[in-house]
Amino acid sequence: MIHVTAQSDQVLRDRLDGLASLDKDYWSFRDNSRRAHGHGFFQYPAMMVPQMVEAILDEVGNVHPEIEWITDPFAGSGTILTESMLKGLSFAGRDVNPLAILLCRTKAGPFFSCALSEAKDELFSRITADRRTGVDIDFPGINKWFRDDVQIDLSRIRRAIQREVSASSRRFFWIALAETVRLTSNSRTSTFKLHMRADAEVMTRQIAVTDLFTRILSRNLVDLNSLVDELQQKELMDRGRYKGEVAVALGDSRKPFAPMNGICDVLITSPPYGDNVTTVPYGQFSFLPLQWIDLDDIDPKAKQEYLRTTHEIDSRSLGGSRRINPGTVEELTSRSPTLNRVLRRLQDEPSDRPRRVISFFRDLNECLPQILQTLRAGGLMVWVLGNRRVACRPVPLDRILAELLQHHGATCVATLRRRIHSKRMAPKNSIAKTMSAETILVMRKKN
Repeated sequence: MIHVTAQSDQVLRDRLDGLASLDKDYWSFRDNSRRAHGHGFFQYPAMMVPQMVEAILDEVGNVHPEIEWITDPFAGSGTILTESMLKGLSFAGRDVNPLAILLCRTKAGPFFSCALSEAKDELFSRITADRRTGVDIDFPGINKWFRDDVQIDLSRIRRAIQREVSASSRRFFWIALAETVRLTSNSRTSTFKLHMRADAEVMTRQIAVTDLFTRILSRNLVDLNSLVDELQQKELMDRGRYKGEVAVALGDSRKPFAPMNGICDVLITSPPYGDNVTTVPYGQFSFLPLQWIDLDDIDPKAKQEYLRTTHEIDSRSLGGSRRINPGTVEELTSRSPTLNRVLRRLQDEPSDRPRRVISFFRDLNECLPQILQTLRAGGLMVWVLGNRRVACRPVPLDRILAELLQHHGATCVATLRRRIHSKRMAPKNSIAKTMSAETILVMRKKN
């Protein structure tokens, strides 16, 4: 359990503020954001800075050395998971995106490095020996998004992966294939949305699919070995498996996470900045890679319906539905005066502007009771938040979330600011043009 004293919040606040007092740009980690230990397996959108998470865990652990379980209800690429493991902590996470769950499950192990290296060599042999020219998958738009020669090469890799006996090895290989798909499709890599390259570029691009996959997989294996070495040096491994517990599930954070009720000590997360369609479209970004992956290797709940359209996953995310029930606005604005002011400023704008703000905060607010239920009394919450703009008007997610949490009895421990230098934001994504800073909001569940 969390041992909270009258001094706990002040001690933690002093420690966090003290780091920034020595270096006002401390929390930005401008010159120290390298993605080692598996953090760079796949270029997922808007990944958190590992060194920032490490520093937060260090300071929280110094004040509360008794913590055991970390949770992240928007787990994404698994940065919180990996950093928790490196501290010897157990982890529980969820995400609505099957690609995120694939990344998290792979990073959780098991880690049989020698067997995986042998499996990699056998995989390459199967790919080289495959001379078939058939394409194993089909979906609306496949010929738009992939050249014929690329489809053939990706199919050979896919067939070779499916013949691998070990599920954990297959997951590791699927990640390398997902990154290969991202780089060889006809969609531009300068945006997270699906935007076609120019026709001339599509036809003239030099794409060596198998060579690219080989390089990515070999690089990822080096990174995996560095993670294994680190865990072994810290005596956190037992016969290829992490000694702590890891629970990862494909699911909606608006719904109960029953197995985790009341056992988590600390939440560290970075939720979406707003509805995915107009900020970071994680689902649209994941649509093409997921077409080539065997969903059965991700999660029993990962069904083909997740790929019905390019927007299906995003429609399941926060703010994905714009249907607003009577009373929703009144309920939200009664809990957050800041949100009330934002909506009043947007009342003369086209109706879709306030509607997408309301729908996002409606869904985020629905997450809070489920999230709080996973935490022990006195548990800490660390929210890394970006404040977007709608119709050129600021939407202060940090203040609105703090007010919504205070409605549930949570108290604010600290508010930190960090400039964004290295968080991966697509240069042509509109959110990147307005998002230059984040807030680290530290709250505590009532004791």
